[in-house]
Amino acid sequence: MKIAILTSVTSANIYLVNSLTSRYKVVAKVIERRSRPSTMKEKMAVRSRLIQRYGLLKTLNKLLYNKYRSWMVELHQSETLKQELFPGKAEVAYTHEVPTLEVENINDSSCVDFLSGYAPDIIAVCGTTVIKAQVFKLAKKGTINIHSGIIPEYRSADPIFWALYNGEPDKVGVTIHYVDEGIDTGPIIHQKSVGVTKEDDLATLYAKCMRTGAELMSQAIEDIAGGTVKTYRKEGVEGRAHFHMDLGIWEYMVFQRRFKKLKSSL
Repeated sequence: MKIAILTSVTSANIYLVNSLTSRYKVVAKVIERRSRPSTMKEKMAVRSRLIQRYGLLKTLNKLLYNKYRSWMVELHQSETLKQELFPGKAEVAYTHEVPTLEVENINDSSCVDFLSGYAPDIIAVCGTTVIKAQVFKLAKKGTINIHSGIIPEYRSADPIFWALYNGEPDKVGVTIHYVDEGIDTGPIIHQKSVGVTKEDDLATLYAKCMRTGAELMSQAIEDIAGGTVKTYRKEGVEGRAHFHMDLGIWEYMVFQRRFKKLKSSL
């Protein structure tokens, strides 16, 4: 069973890749490294496009959150994730040599050409932007994705945040599903809630989802390889999708108050 991995470079995604490469024959890995605006001119152009699309207030709300996150949240969350997934003095690094291609966009023709040369049976997705059909259809037995949320209730971006924001700790969890042309809309293979405790924060819950998800993804690969995979869709369940632009400083302030109240009730 030949497996290819599509991923991006975060400690959580490196952890997932290591989990797969330690268990299976991974024939290829594609890393998506999207460029970010670096000059003031590029940043102003991005802000102008956001204002045109979302309006001034929503854009300011998002930009203020981004600034707050970079100053007050990101370092703590990054360190927590590192300690949860790479405890002690373990290096955050890939543990197995795999033929690798780096692209700016996972749907680039170079990615298609690279993967085609390895003819993967399964493509495992560990943290990329939305994958188009010309990529996910390259896998003979299907492309599967790990999503750190319970779908269809919490699709797309920041699913842990929104489940807690809405007071649904039972919806904090992870889903392994087939990739189709929607965003986290493919048939579900495995899904599990991870549980929320008084000691948890967003970073520890994300780490829980990654550890649980690594096991569920391995189980999904075993099921597919053995021809025993079973999928399902939740009938009559409202599907919701939140996007990165939906999370601004106002939503984060509301979240902090609600999450504190939720933990006091646990």
